[in-house]
Amino acid sequence: MDHLIRQFDLIPENKLSQRITIIGAGAIGSHTSIALAKMGFINQLVYDFDEVSIENMNCQGYRFKDIGKSKVQCLAEIVKEYSGADIETKHEMFDSQPLDGIVISAVDSMKVRQTIWNACKNNIMVDYLIDPRMSIEYALKYVIKPTIPMDIEDYEKTLYSDENSVQERCTMKSVMYTANLISGLVARDVKNLVCKDNYDRVVTYDIETNSMMRWKNDSGLAASNQNA
Repeated sequence: MDHLIRQFDLIPENKLSQRITIIGAGAIGSHTSIALAKMGFINQLVYDFDEVSIENMNCQGYRFKDIGKSKVQCLAEIVKEYSGADIETKHEMFDSQPLDGIVISAVDSMKVRQTIWNACKNNIMVDYLIDPRMSIEYALKYVIKPTIPMDIEDYEKTLYSDENSVQERCTMKSVMYTANLISGLVARDVKNLVCKDNYDRVVTYDIETNSMMRWKNDSGLAASNQNA
């Protein structure tokens, strides 16, 4: 743990065993996994059924040599190279498997997001659900305690069908700096949650206008129809 010495006053070593499940290893999930591993959170399980494609090279944490290979297999290799840690991965779609600890819903489908929520809702084994969403220059993030009635009610207002989501054209879907921004915010959420610090229940950030809105953990969630 010597490589983490410069952060121990911020994140004590005894907090780093937290179980974290990341569902989705794309733009948000890949960078979040790497960031958390470099912070010392190596008790990770990452789900993704997909392979790396050429279109992923602009904003996901993969290498050109990874194209055509399993995302989670490549992510495990990259995390090992960057942090020396081994993480657990599953090359499969999430479909209501048991969840515990902190769950990060890093998916781009509202249908899958609903499936994740169904597995978290009223589940005493899940400490928190973090739901980050992004479009090309817009970031949105929710942190939910899935056993608190107010959190349940407010979060469910933000769930809608894929048909009702805003569909960006294929050349306006994702960019590296937005992926880095939102994954950094998620990594900070994990730090705040394990250290029992105050956290933002909702953050929205419009990069084009450089405007941010935050709702602390004593205020309600806001519904949004931004793309994931």
